[in-house]
Amino acid sequence: MIDRPVSEFMDSDRPTVASTTTIKDLVHLLASHDLDCVAVVDNGKVVGVVTDQDLLYQEVEADEHVPYVAPFLDWVVYVQSLGSWERHVEKAFAVTVSDLMTKNHVHPAVVSESLHDAAKTMAKENVSMLPVLDGDAYAGVITRGHVVAALDRLEFGGGSE
Repeated sequence: MIDRPVSEFMDSDRPTVASTTTIKDLVHLLASHDLDCVAVVDNGKVVGVVTDQDLLYQEVEADEHVPYVAPFLDWVVYVQSLGSWERHVEKAFAVTVSDLMTKNHVHPAVVSESLHDAAKTMAKENVSMLPVLDGDAYAGVITRGHVVAALDRLEFGGGSE
């Protein structure tokens, strides 16, 4: 178990995007830096996360069908919530990062949090990256790769300490 703080392992130089960034610029950034996710930061505060999975989702989402409905007498009953379907449409036709990013389910870490606790959050929430906060301000990111590198170095004797 690694009880050292996230701040020792995080990447404070990883690029971020603003919520107004175009999808084209986002794709270029991810491709040119070989990234799979970035934090969305407006005015120094994390407002979301966008991943390559969001982009894949956007690519195929336009193939989705309208909400499932079931006729009931002279009524139409929606089996899938309209709010969920509207979010699918918004992502499918996203123009900016704001349209595509995950906003409500962002799981930040804090600089003083242990790497072990950050790794538990990643595993529990099935995410590959956590934005790291110093107070309310964005400080960097911690990724699964950082956890693996720390395990190699500190638990299994790889590299130097």
